[in-house]
Amino acid sequence: MKSLRDEYQEKINSVLLDGFEKELLDSAFTNLLTPSALRLNNFAYALRELTRHVLHRLAPDNELRKCEWFKPDGTSSNGITRKHRIKFAIQGGLSDFYVIEKLYIDEVDDVSNELKDIINELSEFTHIEESKFNSSIEKTKETAEQCLSVTLGFVKKIDELRKEVADKLFENIDEMLIRRINSESVVELMEISTHQYIEQITPEKIHVIKVGANSLVINVEALIDVILLYGSESDRRKDNGAEIPISFPVYSEMEVLFKKPLGSVINLNQFSVDISSWYDG
Repeated sequence: MKSLRDEYQEKINSVLLDGFEKELLDSAFTNLLTPSALRLNNFAYALRELTRHVLHRLAPDNELRKCEWFKPDGTSSNGITRKHRIKFAIQGGLSDFYVIEKLYIDEVDDVSNELKDIINELSEFTHIEESKFNSSIEKTKETAEQCLSVTLGFVKKIDELRKEVADKLFENIDEMLIRRINSESVVELMEISTHQYIEQITPEKIHVIKVGANSLVINVEALIDVILLYGSESDRRKDNGAEIPISFPVYSEMEVLFKKPLGSVINLNQFSVDISSWYDG
């Protein structure tokens, strides 16, 4: 049983929040390692509740109801289903049209159904039937590994698709972002040049902080290609100035509001350029 903990706990933890979520997973493993007639049932129940908690965190009721695509389901007491939550966790308030036609991601519905089936599969193991009660060590390990495999698949799939949405969204808005930055002063670049012009931003790592009904918040680690300008345009024409093309790492946190055209409203919570190489070189 310990080998299952060694294989799966760190992988699942990588997409969980510190605190309750990681503590719940840890307690589930502690339960699995403690001999008991109900340890398999309790373990599966804890994993199912973990997926439920993650879904509710990623797709809170009040945010989900704001989405244009949301339509209450009469089979649910509050109108919200697991499929709704999974879809929101992936695309937030982005319209289906934009996700499919602009981002070219057409698998959200299929994945939602697939992940819903995973939760149902976990639920099967929580029912206390004679066949699932006081299982042998071999059967407990086999079933526990099934539960862990589907749980890991669940959290990883949501994380992967959220990242895919963010990556493709950034590709769609990068030109508007560059225009926005060029219209303002970048403090770090102003320190080392008279003027500057950013030509390109190449993302190296994008991390999704929050997907909401009205916006997407992401951290972006990127490389910017910039031309540092010295002297006025007239000076440069007379060879009394200079233009230096160079690249720098940039770290930013931005909130992209879901307003048409997408990318027209971006809140730059942070945008810092690392110019240390300028002084080192």
